[in-house]
Amino acid sequence: MAATRLIPLHENKGKTVSRCLKDRVEYAKNGEKTEQGEFVTAYECNSEIVDEEFYSTRNEYLKNHRAVKGDVIGYQIRQSFKPGEISPEEANAIGYELAKEFTKGKHAFIVATHTDKAHIHNHIIFNSVDLEGERKFKNFFLSALVIQKISDRLCIEHGLSVIQPKPYRERKKRTDFPSMHRKDDKKIDMLIDIQEKIAQGKGPGYENWAKVHNIKQVAKSLLFLEEHNIRDLETLSKLTSESSEKFGELTTTIKDSEKRMEEIVSLKKHILNYSKTRDVYEAYRKAGYSKKFLEAHREEITIHKAAKQAFDDLGLKKIPTIKELNAEYGALLEKKRAAYKEYRQAKQEMSDYATAKYNLEKFLNLQKEEEIKNQEKAKKQEKKR
Repeated sequence: MAATRLIPLHENKGKTVSRCLKDRVEYAKNGEKTEQGEFVTAYECNSEIVDEEFYSTRNEYLKNHRAVKGDVIGYQIRQSFKPGEISPEEANAIGYELAKEFTKGKHAFIVATHTDKAHIHNHIIFNSVDLEGERKFKNFFLSALVIQKISDRLCIEHGLSVIQPKPYRERKKRTDFPSMHRKDDKKIDMLIDIQEKIAQGKGPGYENWAKVHNIKQVAKSLLFLEEHNIRDLETLSKLTSESSEKFGELTTTIKDSEKRMEEIVSLKKHILNYSKTRDVYEAYRKAGYSKKFLEAHREEITIHKAAKQAFDDLGLKKIPTIKELNAEYGALLEKKRAAYKEYRQAKQEMSDYATAKYNLEKFLNLQKEEEIKNQEKAKKQEKKR
């Protein structure tokens, strides 16, 4: 479990950019907090002179861009873990993965893991300017939420717990870590149960174990279920079925609308053709369906017959007006557009629920298979004794 926070770093009043960068980096790398630098790692920079490299890259950027007052000179991510749940080495590795994924590998950074407090925590500092010295990182809307999601997923992948979201009034300070277990909850919490199983699987062969169980996919599914407060397989199955039905209904609505709209386009064409060729066909009929008349007006007569056949195929007793068809087409178009808005969301929901259900069922089935194998091994060992 890890609480995260994104902090933009600005130039302090009375200090140069170089001095500000050095102060922030030196605090993060403090030997008394990082076991004399043992838990400091770096990406695309030298941890010994990282502040100088950040400053140099910033100067390259300013050669082609205007300096902005109050500009962000760097960013810091703080990542605090639950006391007693993680080692400094693993905390540093998770911080490194978090920084690289969040910056997409485009910004240099250092990860300094502090062990001087009960809760091990990371100070991740990344350059505001990218590695090429051409662009700056933009602190986009909800960036802090993205960091928390990545951190939660990585924690699950490493067999750690994640913070359970609570209503605003029930929330505690960041320094207070909520318990994973709720003693008053009689219903088995599928999310907690799976997280515990992932944690139990950690050991010397964890990498192979994680590969077999596809922990990355399971972690993503767990976070999706956490966000939607789905805590048992029965609810997940129900929502998966409902989302599939809704998607099917919207698909049918769209297809039916499109089919009728195509019919209207074709029907309008036939109505216009029928109207244009009616006089010619009437003359043909009065001529006793003369072959000579047919040869002289074959195209008009053929078009007229095709229009009449189209009306018969549609079972029309009365031919609608163009105005009526235009009104119907407009109504169908609005209906289709409205359905499409829901369609995209419904399609994504159906995919998310189905994927989560598949991943969790596969994980739980593999767990059952392992339990059966372990029981069989235990029985064989007893017989040998």
